Amino acid sequence: MSQQLSADEIRQRQEFLREQRDKLLAMKKEAREKQLRDAERDRGSQRPVSARAARSALNAPAAAQQSHLATAENDKKMAMRKAIAEKLRQEVIGKQ
Repeated sequence: MSQQLSADEIRQRQEFLREQRDKLLAMKKEAREKQLRDAERDRGSQRPVSARAARSALNAPAAAQQSHLATAENDKKMAMRKAIAEKLRQEVIGKQ
């Protein structure tokens, strides 16, 4: 039951498949452009010029969060050190 296609039918099928491929590619391109526009709008700035700048721009909120946590941790450590130093001063000065 093999069906023989004429040259005209093959050409029509090829054209149809090309059109479908072109439509899909156009849809994907539009989706990428929309995603980029949305990201730029949300970011509120221009696109970075280099890949390094792009990575740092995307990681900036996470880095700021980590920096804030590190600062809070350093503050706790410094307060503890000051408390220990003050207690040592009182003990040493109190013994004399």
